[in-house]
Amino acid sequence: MSELNNVSVHEEKSVTSVRSSQYDYTWEINNYSVWSTMVGGAQYSPVFPSGQDEPIQWQLKFEPKSSQKPAFASLFVELVVPILEEDEKFVASFEITLENFDGTTIVEKFCKGDEWNQGWGWYSLVEREKLRHAVMPTDKLIIRCKIFANTLIVTNTIKENLKKLPEPLPSSLSKDYNTLVDGQKFGDVTILIDDHRFLAYKGILAARSAVFAAMFDHQMQETLENCVTISDVEPNVFKELLRYIYTDELTSLGTMAHSLYTAADKYAMSTLKSRCRCHILEKLNWETAAETLVLAEMHSDQ
Repeated sequence: MSELNNVSVHEEKSVTSVRSSQYDYTWEINNYSVWSTMVGGAQYSPVFPSGQDEPIQWQLKFEPKSSQKPAFASLFVELVVPILEEDEKFVASFEITLENFDGTTIVEKFCKGDEWNQGWGWYSLVEREKLRHAVMPTDKLIIRCKIFANTLIVTNTIKENLKKLPEPLPSSLSKDYNTLVDGQKFGDVTILIDDHRFLAYKGILAARSAVFAAMFDHQMQETLENCVTISDVEPNVFKELLRYIYTDELTSLGTMAHSLYTAADKYAMSTLKSRCRCHILEKLNWETAAETLVLAEMHSDQ
């Protein structure tokens, strides 16, 4: 297993749920009796929770003198952000408590609603006179608001265990066969070029070249002795030819394209010849034009 690569398998799951939130807010109004006579109409608390990046925000709307029932004070809880579409549901419940300076409850209310475009609350929260006397002697009104809201439907994607499964290593055939180029074991035919000896493999040479196949197929003296002498190919060119035969790769095309082209034509290796031709034409310039033209004429390549 240690010789295998790893393939990553990503497992994910999605969970859809309703996100519930609780908001606690306190609004203190000092000198309530003076303040309530000075202001006119609805008064709004600062938006809460504060911060520009808050996805949900609220505010309190307080009327010391109710616009609908003047003998009472009114209070509403309003959703500020987001502004809901008509068909959107937004379920929330809230508690409102009015207290005096020492925490004594003046009035306590509870409400639950799902249509928040208009806000929720009471036009007749508490009688104005009762409230004015209840905040004495410090004249401080404390409004506490606690909201429980199912604010968002959320779908979270959870990445679970990251597993790695083994996959096979890439093929090493070309790399392994490349060792045969310089190998001096197990070959079944010797190629002699000048004073260089190349131990090669009849089956592979015959499969890659029809000329080698014909050579080994006939009862020639070279075949019987498992030794073949070649006189018209340079040793370094033949070594590169062997490399191509074994691995289908070329490492010296830039320096011996013309010589390999000639060898490919001699041994009827059309694919190698084509690759050499393309390389020669890509590098063709005024310095190599004459040599290339002679080469093409010698091998009847137009």
